[in-house]
Amino acid sequence: SDPAQPETGDDLICTVAPGRVNLIGEHTDYTGGFVFPMAIGYSTVCVGQGSIVPKARAKCKVVSVNKQSPQSQVITFEASKHMKPLPFDHSDSWTNYVAGVVDQYMAELPDDDHSISFQLAINGDVPLGSGLSSSAALEVAVATFIEKIMKDKYPDMKIGGGKEKALRCQKAENVFCSSPCGIMDQYVSATAASGSAILIDCRSLDYESIQMGETSQEGEAEKPVFLLCNS
Repeated sequence: SDPAQPETGDDLICTVAPGRVNLIGEHTDYTGGFVFPMAIGYSTVCVGQGSIVPKARAKCKVVSVNKQSPQSQVITFEASKHMKPLPFDHSDSWTNYVAGVVDQYMAELPDDDHSISFQLAINGDVPLGSGLSSSAALEVAVATFIEKIMKDKYPDMKIGGGKEKALRCQKAENVFCSSPCGIMDQYVSATAASGSAILIDCRSLDYESIQMGETSQEGEAEKPVFLLCNS
């Protein structure tokens, strides 16, 4: 059967998060400096259904349909507040990027009797292993998906904004993927706006959206052109 085929009556949800390039500030995000990244027109997409359900009925089912990766089977895991990542050399260890984000949001549930449950198909065109933050795009797309199903169950829940989402995704990658990354990749993927770059102070975690290009006297925007080479 189709691994992405819904099994419940929940609404179909689609979330998207972009990859990124960095214009100024290499290796300064994890040392508390400034970085100046921007999102690119390549992204990761999550499509599926999900809800907050009693623990006994909770299952997380994930499938990658990305042609860049060999995985196509459905991977199932249970969400809990004591989740552990798969070993690095496990054939399904790529799902640690998903499970790590789930782990971050499990801590936000108001009781121990319910859990996150979903069926999720993942695709994207961010080149893997190219330094364009495909992992952050995956984490942020999954986080946005989970926030949607949590808000559906708990409309008054205070989940936070883009900064809080980025911090959860960063911690997910630090803990579940053993990657000591800084905050930049997840931050720009969670907060980027069209036509702008993001100036991030990685010490205070404040950021400013900087429009790329000035408006001429005729009212036409003169925008710079960036050439990205996947070499």
